[in-house]
Amino acid sequence: MGVVTLDAPGAHARSSGSLRRYPYLTDLVRRNVTVNWATTTSIGSGSVRWGRPGHCSAHRTGASKTGITVGSTAEYQWKAQLTGLKRGKRYCYRVFGGSTNLLGKRRAPRFRAQIPRRSREPFSFAVFGDWGAVDAAGNNRGQAKLMSRIAASGATFAVTTGDTAYPSGSQTNYGDLVHHGADTSAIFGRSFWTKAGDRIPLFNAQGNHGMNATALVNWPQLHVARASRGAYAMQTYCCQNRTSSASYPKSWYAFNAGPARFYVLQASWADSNVGDTNLYRNDFDAHWRRHRAEFRWLRHDLRTHHRPIAFAFFHFPLYADNSHEGTDHLLSGRGSLEHLLGTHGVDLVFNGHAHIYERNRRSGRHMPISYVTGGGGAKVEPVSQCSRIDAYAIGWSASASTHGSRCGAARRPTSIGQVFHFLLVRVDGSTVTVTPTNANGHRFDVQTYHFG
Repeated sequence: MGVVTLDAPGAHARSSGSLRRYPYLTDLVRRNVTVNWATTTSIGSGSVRWGRPGHCSAHRTGASKTGITVGSTAEYQWKAQLTGLKRGKRYCYRVFGGSTNLLGKRRAPRFRAQIPRRSREPFSFAVFGDWGAVDAAGNNRGQAKLMSRIAASGATFAVTTGDTAYPSGSQTNYGDLVHHGADTSAIFGRSFWTKAGDRIPLFNAQGNHGMNATALVNWPQLHVARASRGAYAMQTYCCQNRTSSASYPKSWYAFNAGPARFYVLQASWADSNVGDTNLYRNDFDAHWRRHRAEFRWLRHDLRTHHRPIAFAFFHFPLYADNSHEGTDHLLSGRGSLEHLLGTHGVDLVFNGHAHIYERNRRSGRHMPISYVTGGGGAKVEPVSQCSRIDAYAIGWSASASTHGSRCGAARRPTSIGQVFHFLLVRVDGSTVTVTPTNANGHRFDVQTYHFG
């Protein structure tokens, strides 16, 4: 792993040499947002100055720090919780170390506060998953292109479907602006989330890669977890199916944007602690049996928060035509999580885990439409089997003589850049349009739904 001096994106002037992670946003809920960044340990205090455009220094909010290590380098991870935002309005901000403006002469980043609950104004959000991977040289051209597409998409916020920062979700895998190399800076490197995170707040779902406290440190979501009475903390799990006692995140919550309610759920388990069964069974026994905390919380929230539109996001897929990371039969079908969501009006479900794109029809009456979006940057995979509800799917295999694979109405991909993708979801009243966009900038399988 090497260390190089890199500029953060989007401007000619340099930022402070003390800045290690370009600012990025989380916890966009109600009248709140959290600003996050990292610095060298030479910075002893941090703050954010913020306000409406033209008045970016109208308010000052102090920041707290947590010690982290990237490679062998000690750094400080900072966060500042901005409160009192006017919902739906635009804001700008700058981050400071002591009295030093860490962004230098760069333009102050701008973002939009969360959409009011009763707003009829259209808005968009991005969905993607299975991302944060680099090669032995520290590069990932497809992921870099995709991050640029997301940055330019106009999304108000983004939600992942899990598996963030490969292979293990360590602080080195997440990285920073200066470290570069194998399995290093795959998220906060110059070419990746740094391009979009300063203006697009992110809600990160938990995946089977990175089942550790790092995800909670890097993506703080305390406001949204408290507001929805969800969970966002570490928990000891012991010792179902002969797994070892281990501390893993418990991460589930809900929030509103315009007419929609969003459910970010946890359907994951660590690869390193399988016991005498498999990932899907361990996840089900830990989270989705009827007496488990997450199931009970979700059932209660669905019953008490009626909205014209609802979306759910979690890692293990309800349906996936992939031979390696396929359908989670414990979560799909009648009497399952799929049935619970569908009967309570959840219209669309977004999953990851399989590194493909797939759109599935409803599996039955009162069941949701589901998507698999696992093409965010990790090694993409082929589709196979082509189930009866698979309406459109594409995948890629580096080892096959015909690299692209397809199901349903899809055309066979002719390049790997057609499989790296994200979804831009536009909400306009009761109309929802899902626009998949690949790393080459091409839109495909665009679908418009009328819900409510």
